[in-house]
Amino acid sequence: MRKGPFAFALATIALLLASCSGLGGEPAIIATVPPRPTSEGEQPAAGDWQPNLENGGRIFAERCVECHGLSGDGRGGLVIAGSVEQPLDMTDRAQVMAKSPLEWFEIITAGRIENLMPPWEDALSDAERWDLALYSYTLAYDDALLELGERIWRESCDDCELPTLIPPVFSDAEYAASLNRDFFEWALNGSEAVAATAYARWNSLSARDESEARMPLSEIAGRVLQGTAGARLPADTLVQLRYGNADVGFSVVEAIAAADGSFLFKGIPFSADLDYAVGAEYAGRLFSRRVFPLEEAEPTITIYDETNDPLAVSVARISVSLEPATLEGLGAGLYISQILTYRNDSDRIYTSGRGFEDGREASLLIQFPQGARLLSGDANGRYVVIEDVEELPDSAIDTLPVLPGEVHDLLLEFWLPYQDGGRFEQKFNNPIDAEVTVTASQELRLESDWLGQGAAKESGANQRFSAALRLDRDPRISFGISGDPFATSSDDRSIVTSEALPALLLGGIAVAATLLGALGLTKRRQNGSKGEIDRLVAELARLEADHDQGRINHDLYHHQRRALKAKLAQLMEPTDE
Repeated sequence: MRKGPFAFALATIALLLASCSGLGGEPAIIATVPPRPTSEGEQPAAGDWQPNLENGGRIFAERCVECHGLSGDGRGGLVIAGSVEQPLDMTDRAQVMAKSPLEWFEIITAGRIENLMPPWEDALSDAERWDLALYSYTLAYDDALLELGERIWRESCDDCELPTLIPPVFSDAEYAASLNRDFFEWALNGSEAVAATAYARWNSLSARDESEARMPLSEIAGRVLQGTAGARLPADTLVQLRYGNADVGFSVVEAIAAADGSFLFKGIPFSADLDYAVGAEYAGRLFSRRVFPLEEAEPTITIYDETNDPLAVSVARISVSLEPATLEGLGAGLYISQILTYRNDSDRIYTSGRGFEDGREASLLIQFPQGARLLSGDANGRYVVIEDVEELPDSAIDTLPVLPGEVHDLLLEFWLPYQDGGRFEQKFNNPIDAEVTVTASQELRLESDWLGQGAAKESGANQRFSAALRLDRDPRISFGISGDPFATSSDDRSIVTSEALPALLLGGIAVAATLLGALGLTKRRQNGSKGEIDRLVAELARLEADHDQGRINHDLYHHQRRALKAKLAQLMEPTDE
């Protein structure tokens, strides 16, 4: 066995050739070549050129993942959206090892305008481009390759000193042949030589890094299940894994499920800071769910056939809050905050079977209270609002289908003109089998046989009425309202200007939180769940903000939102204590 440093005569020749390119009509090499050996066969000191892989990973996450994907597989968000063509898969070892890190550096520096990749010469320093070049070059190294390379060095050349620097002019393929000759006396086959080279290069680059730049790799295995009785799982069911976050972007990996519905994704970068979701395509729809690597043994994705029978879905909860105010331009009235929860007891996903030109589908029709005006808008594109259309009631069409067994709720705000008497009446297109709760200001009196005579007082002197209501035919809620809440109110307190309307809407959200509290939130907080509830509420707020700013995929947003709300619902259930 030969030991000691690798001879760098070939490196010197390659560097000299690189510095002379551009002669004879060839394009000039833009790269800044790392320091050359001080004399033939002598390596430069490690401090002269030592790319920082951790910094390279940070730059890659900030500037590259939208096209190249978080793992470098070329499946970034812009590629998935069809905005750009898929670039080179940096995890493809055969393609990567044929090129050198110097070529990587040149591409980063000059860009590939024909592929919509910008040049980074002005945006990144020489050192930053080298950091990025070596980080992206080593994305093709997985744990199995590095473990094999380490074992080869330990078992076949245990008295060898690993190279402290591998010149970036060498590709892995070129260096593997020299390494096999000078260190292992041609004892390695091709794949072993590549593994030994990968380990040597990785070791030389990461030796001075205090923290590991590469994320540990994980496997995600699961199963696709058919949730509709009598339906079958197609043999070629496509499964997608999407991972990342709003800061670094998202990557997508695809696989075909086996005949029994099982699927497996290998070599997936794992970090607690990333979100992971798997989805299965079925009947033109993506059924997805969030997953937690290393925590779930085998996550399942349940797919369903469809139904458009409105009797399959019922209204399971109705919460209404009435607050008197005067709105500039509209006059005196009642600000109404409403939470509607729907339940699908069938084993099929519910949708109307109709769609809109923009690709959204119509599911639930929610009629407005008679005479009311919608204040809450279209909820970031979720609703299609129908107002002032002859022979059609003012209503909103929900564009999210209702899944079996999952909570499906809506938060709406309305304005209902009111002086000293009126009526609240709202029709529904689905059967009602619900707990109905109405919260009203103490200045108002509600009249209804089904609401009963008594009302429980809440904090702030509000009164709360509740009743169980079941209506299969002509489903509606209706009650009379009396009282003059504006008789003693000063103009300053009763007038709500257009500038103050957002605050009123936020107040409605607070009222909605109070309604949820009446359903068990307060008691659960007293039992020690306050911190977890606050965390989930904050996470929901962040998710809504990400969706509003377009930082998260629409389908993933709804999937994560359902998961968070399901956890909240569990915490909100009253205890027996």
